[in-house]
Amino acid sequence: MSGRIDFWNIGYPLLGALAYTTALILAAAIAWGLYQRARMWRLGRPVDPNDLGPTGSRLRRFVRLAAFDLFAHRKFTRHEWYPGLMHFAIFWGFLVLLIATTLSALEFNAERYLGWTLPTVAYRLQAGFVWDVFGGLLATVGVGMAAFRRYVLRPTRLNTFLDNGFMLALLGLLLLSGFVLEGLRIGATELNPADPLYAPDAAVWSPVGWAFARAMGGLGMTPGGMTTAHVATWWIHIAIYTAGFAYVAIGFKFLSHVIVSPVNIFFKPARPSGALAPMGDLEKLTTFGARDLPGLTWKQLLDLDACTNCGRCQDQCPAFASGKPLSPRKVIQDLKTYMVERSPALLAAPAGSEPPAPARSMVSDAVGEGAIWACTSCGGCVDACPVSIQHIDTIVDMRRYLVMEESRLPPTAQAALENLEQRGHPFRGTSLTRTDWLKNLGVPTIAENPGAEVLFWVGCAGALVERNVKVTRAMASVLKKAKVNFAVLGAEEGCTGDPARRLGNEYLFEILARQTIETLGRHQVRRIVATCPHCFNTLRNEYPQFGGRFTVEHYSDFVAGLIKSGKLKVLATVGGPEAGPDSAPGKVAYHDSCYLGRHNGVYDSPREIAAAVPGLELAEMKRHRERGFCCGAGGGRLWMEETGRRVNHIRTEHFLDTESKTVAVSCPFCLQMFEEGISAQGLAGKRQARDLLEILDESTASP
Repeated sequence: MSGRIDFWNIGYPLLGALAYTTALILAAAIAWGLYQRARMWRLGRPVDPNDLGPTGSRLRRFVRLAAFDLFAHRKFTRHEWYPGLMHFAIFWGFLVLLIATTLSALEFNAERYLGWTLPTVAYRLQAGFVWDVFGGLLATVGVGMAAFRRYVLRPTRLNTFLDNGFMLALLGLLLLSGFVLEGLRIGATELNPADPLYAPDAAVWSPVGWAFARAMGGLGMTPGGMTTAHVATWWIHIAIYTAGFAYVAIGFKFLSHVIVSPVNIFFKPARPSGALAPMGDLEKLTTFGARDLPGLTWKQLLDLDACTNCGRCQDQCPAFASGKPLSPRKVIQDLKTYMVERSPALLAAPAGSEPPAPARSMVSDAVGEGAIWACTSCGGCVDACPVSIQHIDTIVDMRRYLVMEESRLPPTAQAALENLEQRGHPFRGTSLTRTDWLKNLGVPTIAENPGAEVLFWVGCAGALVERNVKVTRAMASVLKKAKVNFAVLGAEEGCTGDPARRLGNEYLFEILARQTIETLGRHQVRRIVATCPHCFNTLRNEYPQFGGRFTVEHYSDFVAGLIKSGKLKVLATVGGPEAGPDSAPGKVAYHDSCYLGRHNGVYDSPREIAAAVPGLELAEMKRHRERGFCCGAGGGRLWMEETGRRVNHIRTEHFLDTESKTVAVSCPFCLQMFEEGISAQGLAGKRQARDLLEILDESTASP
C-alpha cells in the first residue's frame, strides 16, 4: 500500500528493534528525571485540599483550561499575535507529528504481531497529507518564526542562552531530516516506475515529501542512490531525536515544561483569583511564611519547573515597567535556581533532623527584598501566564516571613500596620472618624434599621480620606434616589484587613477578619454592597476561608442593576447646565481597577453605568479590561514610599493619551493615585479624576 511505511528499507527486526529500544531507554531516562524533580517538589509543605478543590471539579476545570489555554492558545494569542501564532504552530505541528508516529507504530505492530489491520490504514494517504501539512510544515513555520523572533526581532523580555539556539537547531534539523527522509522514500518508490510501489498519484498526498523527492531527482539522484541515502538519513534522524530527548532528560530542562505544565494547570488553585491562601492554624505553626524551600508548598515548587521563561508575566508587570527591581519571571527563575542548589542538602538530611543552613538566603539573596516589596498584587502576571503559575502566592509567602519572623519591612508599611493595630485603619494623620461623612444625610445605621435589605460597606478610604468621602456621600445619594432600603455599620465598621494580609501580617488580618465577621453575624447581615474593590474582594473571596459567607457586590454591579430595572433614572447631560461645576463634559476615559476587573471579572457593569449617562463618550485606554494597567496602590503599595518612576504616573500618561478631560474610576485607591498623577503632570484644574458614582449622582433623579 502506498503512503508512509514504517521501517521501509530498514533492516527490521534487528535495526528497527534498536530504534524501539532507544526510545524506551530515553523514556525511562525522562521518567527518572521526572522522579528526581518530584523529590524536590515534595520538599514543599502540603497544599490545603480546600485550595485544590474536589477532584471532579478540578478535572472539569482542567479540561476547560486545556481546551482554551493549551489547545486554543487563548493566553498565548490574547496579548500578542506573533509569539502566540508561533507557539501555536510549534505546539500543534509537533503534536500532529507525535500522533502520526504513534499511529504508524500501532498500525505496523498490530499488523505484524497480531494480524490486525487497523481502520486507519485505509486512510493512510489522506493521513499523510495531514502529517505533512499540519504536522511537519506547520512545525517548520513555527520553528522559523521562533528563530526569527529570537535572533532578528530580539524582544527585550527574551533571555537568549546557548540552550535556546541548541534546541531550535535540533528541532529544525529533526524536521529537515524528516522531510528529506520522506522525499527519499517517495523518490525511490512512488515516483520510480521500476518499483512495485510506484504510484505517482499517491505521492502528491504528501506534498512536502513529494517536493523534496522532485528536487532531489532534479539534482540527479537516482532511485538507487535515494535508497542508499535513505538508510543513512534514517539513522541521522534517529540520532537527532535521541539527542533531543537525552538533552531534556539530563538536567530536566528546556522542553521539560511540555510534561510539567499540564500537571501544573491541573493543580491550579480552586480559590478565586483575588484570594490569598490562608496559613492554617497560626497557633500551631512553628515558622511563618517562606524562609526556605519547605516554607513553600509543593505546588509552588512545581510552579518553578512549569515556567517556560517566556516573559509574558514580565510584560504585564507594572512594577517592572516602572523600573522597580521586580520581574515576576525572574522571581520564578531565581527560585528555580535556588531549588536546584538547595535541594541536595535538604534531601540528604535525615528525617527529623535540622538541615544545614543554606549558603545564601532564599528571600534576601536569591530573590531580593526589593523585588518582594515592589509587587502591587495586580494579578497581571498570573493572568498572563499560560501555565497557571501563582506568582503572588509565592511573593506574599516571602513577605509573611519578612514581617512575621523578621519584622523587616518598609518603614511606611510598618506605620500602616501599627495604625491598623492601634486605630483600626491604616491611614496616619486623618482627623476624620467613621461617622463624619454621615452628617446631614439621614443615613441610618444597621442598629437603627435592622431590617435593611442592603448593608452599604463604606471602607476605611471611603470614610477617612477626605477626597473619597465625596464618593461615599454620592453612593448614599444614589441609593436614596433609587429608594433602596439600606444601612451602614457606622462606628461599628472596621478595616476588612486587606492591607494587613497583602503586607504579610496574616495574624493581624485574621484578627480584623474575625472581628468583622462577628459584627456582621451579630446584625444578621446577608447582602453587602461595597464601593472599594479591595473591601469587596476581601469580603467576598477571603472571608469564606474563616466562615464568613455573605452575598457581596461591588457598587458597579448593584447600581447597573438599579439602572436596568428602572429604579434609577439617568436624566441630566454630563457637562450641561443641570450638572454641577465639577462635572466632566464629553469624553471620559475609564480605568479598570485590578481588584474589580482582573481579580473578579467585573468589566461590563462600570461601562454600562457610563453608557447610561447622556452626553458621556467613553474612551478606552490602550491597556484596558483584561490587559488593564495597575494604578500602583495594590498589594499595600499605597502605604509605601516609591522611588524612581511611579506606576501611577505611567497610568496617568495612558489616560492623557486618550485626550479625555476626565478619568473615571470605581476604586478609592485608584482615585487617589490618579489625582496625584495628574497633579505631578502640572495639569490640576485642566484634567481630573472622578469616581463613576460622582458623575452618576449628578446625572440622576428619583423616578
